[in-house]
Amino acid sequence: MAKNTFFLFVVLPLLSSGLCAQTTPLQQLNSGRAAPTPVAAAVPAPATSGGTLTVYAYPPRKILDWSTPKSVLGDFANTTFAQALSEDPQITFVNDFGEPGGIPRSYKSTMGHTITHAACTLPDGTPYDAWTSFSGQDLYSVDKENMLDKKIGLGMLFQDYVDGHIISGVENKMRLIYYKGRDGNSPRYWQQNIDGEACGRVRDMVEFFKSFHFPKGSTREQLEARPPTQTLYFTSNMDPYKTYMARKLDPNAKVGGGCAPYGIGLLKAAWKYDNTLDDTLTLKLQVSERLIGGIPGENGQIRQVSVSDLLGSLGDSWTYPGYKNRDFRNYDPYLIWKFIGGVNACLTGNAGGCSPEASAWLSANRANISSGPVQEMSDTRVVTSPPTGHSTVPSHHNVTQTVKISGILVN
Repeated sequence: MAKNTFFLFVVLPLLSSGLCAQTTPLQQLNSGRAAPTPVAAAVPAPATSGGTLTVYAYPPRKILDWSTPKSVLGDFANTTFAQALSEDPQITFVNDFGEPGGIPRSYKSTMGHTITHAACTLPDGTPYDAWTSFSGQDLYSVDKENMLDKKIGLGMLFQDYVDGHIISGVENKMRLIYYKGRDGNSPRYWQQNIDGEACGRVRDMVEFFKSFHFPKGSTREQLEARPPTQTLYFTSNMDPYKTYMARKLDPNAKVGGGCAPYGIGLLKAAWKYDNTLDDTLTLKLQVSERLIGGIPGENGQIRQVSVSDLLGSLGDSWTYPGYKNRDFRNYDPYLIWKFIGGVNACLTGNAGGCSPEASAWLSANRANISSGPVQEMSDTRVVTSPPTGHSTVPSHHNVTQTVKISGILVN
């Protein structure tokens, strides 16, 4: 594979990913075969209004080393390259918008992802059930332009991309069921009890973000032609909940975010998020402007930072003396997943896995938190195998994939 092609398809998506799950070009299949309804363990809602809001998180296939730009690029590239070369059959489905899609049977996430499930009843007795998550930046022409033409380097971390969108419906379940983590890593959940009023606030936020949906296959030109008020931005520069609330006051306020901030935002909409957890759940970086292209350099000319620069000695540090730093802050799927595991370890007496952050949080909230039951989700598909022996007829058999998900319950 040519060097530039490798950069385009493997390295570039990291810098524009917003720290969330993102499909590679080889995964963007639209075969249209609907998935059978998965058998998922569900927690029944109370007879009165209310129910549960569950945030699921899973880490990257390979836990990313954020110690230097070079190290995280290398970790990301290893997973993405392996997935791109995989010949796994596709798990196909149709989303809530009636559009086909697919993910590999062995789904190896490069950045991790956060998914939310609302299962509750509104005060008027109307049930509400929604599987939802936030994604974006599938426009590789934008990556190519920014990284190979303009050479903006780690400026990619601070871009507002115009193709933010909500993954709605069964694709979220398929991501959980077919996720393949290393060392037995599987998704984890945080389930929050909510009342009917909170159910309504969550519904309103989910449906608002869904309203930005655009047809699959829309071109870059079509997306860029939309006015800002009709665009959902995929970005680390915006908090989804804050922009949602800002739009209520200002009809021209921009709206955007990423996957983990969206999941946390729904907890905020339910008035159930604990702000003391911000430092624990947030990836924080100081990024030197020496690593950012597309801005004036020390000589007054527009600085260029290539991918080769970042994979070379320039990528050995996030900061450089004599240059200003920019703050990068983003709720991170891996940190959410890690924290849930730490809390469960504390609850079950696993001293080795009980992190100081989890222990301190439990000490302040112990009466409201318990270890949750293991949830099981399954999906059965018909798999065709080639003829064997003297037979000339392919064989067909059912294959069931099951995931077991541990988590915590919060009142």
